[in-house]
Amino acid sequence: MTQMVAQKARIAALEVERDQDIRRASRVARRDIATWYREILESLKDKWMSKKKGVSAEIQLHEEMEGDCEDLVASAAVSDWSISELDLPQVSDDSLDQVGGSSVPDDSASC
Repeated sequence: MTQMVAQKARIAALEVERDQDIRRASRVARRDIATWYREILESLKDKWMSKKKGVSAEIQLHEEMEGDCEDLVASAAVSDWSISELDLPQVSDDSLDQVGGSSVPDDSASC
């Protein structure tokens, strides 16, 4: 009978030790997973910050190009689009007749 009690005590001690080993292994596994996730998050954060810097630089470049284009458009702007200010040669009916005849038929020439 004493052997049976000793055997049960030994089994109980082994079960306690097994449970402790399982808990210890679970803690180590959770810690490893947490470390792995932390490394992934840090990597993603670094990539995101790098991308953010690249996008910021591209935005700044586009803003500078936009300003340059606006300056070019402003310097090429014409304040008065009317042709009355242009120095064009005057065209009269007589000059049209001399060049190749009038575009309007003359009834007196057919008689």
